[in-house]
This record gives sequence, structure tokens and C-alpha cells, in this order.
Amino acid sequence: MRNQGYVPFSEEPIKYLTDDLHDPVAKLQKKIDSRQDKLEFEPNHGYLRSVLEKLQIPLSSQTLVFSKTSFQYKKISPKTPRALYFNDDVYIGQVHDGKVIEVVSFDPMQGAIFYILDEHKADHPVFQRAELDCTQCHVAASTRNVPGVLLRSIHTNPTGTQAPEAPAYITGHQSPIKERFGGWYVTGTHGGQTHMGNVVVTDPDEPENLNRAAGANLLDLSSCWILRPI
Repeated sequence: MRNQGYVPFSEEPIKYLTDDLHDPVAKLQKKIDSRQDKLEFEPNHGYLRSVLEKLQIPLSSQTLVFSKTSFQYKKISPKTPRALYFNDDVYIGQVHDGKVIEVVSFDPMQGAIFYILDEHKADHPVFQRAELDCTQCHVAASTRNVPGVLLRSIHTNPTGTQAPEAPAYITGHQSPIKERFGGWYVTGTHGGQTHMGNVVVTDPDEPENLNRAAGANLLDLSSCWILRPI
């Protein structure tokens, strides 16, 4: 995945593509390379559980996003959402029937470092740097124009694509609830406040008229109508 093309900050003095990294994934890969550690493969979950365990990421951190906001967008839909797991230093993404596990790991000097891990069983699994595909979206004004992460909320069509000519939001601590979670599944109660989660655009001519009430106050996703068989 190296030498894909121009990657921001790859030249001096930052040298973003340096191999001198000390983020959690780089440290884990060094242990794998030296046979001090290894990843376990499962038929149903691939390397996911092992990766989460080695990087100390709890399964309970799982969030589900059904908007096509990943380079594996063809595999993502409301019926097959992307699962994200995280701790303070690493984000892991897995797509249903996807080819790779997506990784963002934070280095103390270089910041956000992007990797992919092939989902197929291998004798020597390798976290590969995958900068070009990722930095196209992850270097933007919302990341202060350096490699980073962002939380988007969009008006999502039933297929998972973004509704054209509808606003998208970058979610922060000051974002109003009504603008949050577009394209995400959300459980929990929040009274009369409604958000954009758990629903899709039903009128392509007026995509902003979401039925927010339909996705409000869900205790579990079994009652979410966009997950039910058609």
C-alpha cells in the first residue's frame, strides 16, 4: 500500500511516511514480527477479536454506522452496517464481508496513522500502512488540515449513500442533538430530544424532512424498522 501517490506531509520536516513509529499498532506489529506475540484467526470473525484483545479495545465500545463513509462503501448499508471499536489511542473498523480491517492508531509524534489488516488467514499477518485512501477524507478542515479522525452526521438514503443537496454535519461537543448521528444506529432513551440516528431519507425531494421520532428512544435495535426484512 506504500507509494500510492502523493500523501500530505510526507516530505521534510514532518516525514509522515516514516517507519519510526511508536503507536500501539506499530508496537504490536513489531511483537508479531519478532514472534513475541501473534494474532488468532476465527472462521466467523477473522482477526477482529484478537486485534481488539491485543490492543486493549473493549467489545462494548462497538458502534454501528450504516452510511457509506468508508473506502469499503460497497459493502455498507442499513442492513449491513460497519462496526467500529475504539479506545483512547486506536480505532478499529470492520465491514460485513469486507476485505480488510480498517485501523487508525495514534503515534505520539506523527498523530493519526492509518493501517489495514487483510481479513484472510495468513501465516504472518501484517498491518499495512494505507495512507492515500484514508487521507483523502481524513485530512480536512475538520481535522485542522492534518491527519486525524472526524465524526460525520449525514442525511442517509435507504442504500446508505448521502442524500444529495442535503447538509452534512461534523459532530462535536457543541453540536445540537438534532444534528447528530445521521447514518448511525443509536440505542438509549433521551426523552423529547430527537436526533438523526436510526432513520433514513424517505422523500428524495425533501431529504431534510427526516422522521426523527421513528428513530428515537430505542432500547435495542430489534425494533429499528430499517433493520427489519423488507
